[in-house]
Amino acid sequence: MDILERRAAISGVGLMLAGRQTGRSALELTLDAIDEALHDAGLDYGDIDGLSSWPGISSTPGMAPVTLREIKESLDLKLNWFAASPEAPGQLSAVMNAAMAVATGQARHVICFRTLSQYSEQVKARGHKKHEATQAARVDGLMSWIRPFNGLSAAHPLALVAMRHMHEYGTTREQLGAIAINGRRNAMLNPQALYRDPMSLDDYLGARMISEPLCLYDCDAPIDGATVVIVSALEAARALRKPPLRIEAMSGALYGRNSWDQFEDLTSMAANDAGRELWTRTTLKPNDVQIANLYDGFSILTLIWLEALGFCRKGESGAFVEGGDRISRDGKLPLNTGGGQLSAGRLHGFGLLWETCIQLWGEGGDRQVQGNPEVGLAAAGGGPLAGCLLLTRQ
Repeated sequence: MDILERRAAISGVGLMLAGRQTGRSALELTLDAIDEALHDAGLDYGDIDGLSSWPGISSTPGMAPVTLREIKESLDLKLNWFAASPEAPGQLSAVMNAAMAVATGQARHVICFRTLSQYSEQVKARGHKKHEATQAARVDGLMSWIRPFNGLSAAHPLALVAMRHMHEYGTTREQLGAIAINGRRNAMLNPQALYRDPMSLDDYLGARMISEPLCLYDCDAPIDGATVVIVSALEAARALRKPPLRIEAMSGALYGRNSWDQFEDLTSMAANDAGRELWTRTTLKPNDVQIANLYDGFSILTLIWLEALGFCRKGESGAFVEGGDRISRDGKLPLNTGGGQLSAGRLHGFGLLWETCIQLWGEGGDRQVQGNPEVGLAAAGGGPLAGCLLLTRQ
C-alpha cells in the first residue's frame, strides 16, 4: 500500500507565547511564530504556497482569533492551496490536511498555524461582568443538549468519563495525578512553560475540585500563544536546514458517535478509532515510539490516548502511569516532555506536536530525552475530535 502521508515531512516549527501577559495581538503572535518557523526550516516567504489552520473561524471568543485571510493578506502569500475547517479530526487536522496537499502535489511548503487568545478573552469577559450586564448568547449544536443540564464546559462530560473509568477499571485520583505531576516536573525544565513551580501529590489532591473527580490540576491552563508547523514535500525538505521529520503515519478515524457524551463505551472516545487505525498504516509498533506527547486538555484524556494507541491494554492506563516512573523523561515512554497543556499551557495539541519535533531534533535543552529519539508521536483531541501523527527523523 502506498502510504501517501510519507511523502510529507515537517521541516520547521515556531512558537510565540504571551502566556498570561495580555497586550500582544493574536495576529502579531502568529506572524512572529511564522517568522521563527521559516528561519527554523531555512525557507523564505516566497517559498510558501500553502496555508492551513483549524478551526478557521469560530464563534467562541479567543478560539480562532486569526483567519487564513489575515495571514495571506499580511504576508502577501501566493497560495496554490489553503484550507481551514471546524468539522475535522480535531486540531491536528490542519497538519493532516497539509500533508495530503503536499503528497498530492497541490503545494510544496505549507504553513500550518494554531493561535489562541482565550486568556485575554477571559480577562475581557470578567471585566464586562463587573461593569455591565451582557445578554447570554443562544446555545445551539452539540452544546444545546448539554447546557440544559448545567454542562458548561468540556470538563463536565469528561468528568463523567473519568468517573466511569474509575468504576470500570479501578483507576484512582492518584493515578490521574501522576499525569499532572509528570507534566509539571517536565515544565520545570521548560523556560516557556506557564507553571514551573514544583507540585507534589499532596498539592494535587488538595486542589479545589472542578467537576468530580477532576480537580484544578486535571484541567489545562488557558494562555495566549501561536504555534506554527511547516509541512513540506519530503524531497524538498531534504534540501533544507534540518533533517526532515517524515510523517510515517497519521489517522483521524471516527467510527463511533459524533458526540462528547454518547459514546457506546463511556471509558473511550474517538481516540480509540484514530489510535487503532494509525497502526494499520505503518510497520512500526507502539514499542518503537521513543517520545510521546498525548493530549492532556484534561488528565483523563491522556489515559484514554495511552490505551487507544496500544501503549497499554484497555483499562490499564492508570496502572501504566502510576508513580510516574514509566512516563518520566528517562522512563519506558517519555510523556509530555515539555509539560503538556496542564503545565505548559493550552495550545490545543499544536504545542504537543511542537514539543515532539523539538525532541526529535535534539533541541530540548535541559528536558531533552536521552538517546537521540528517532520516532515520536503526537496526539490531540477529546470527545469526537481525535487526530494523531507518527513522525520519524530522516
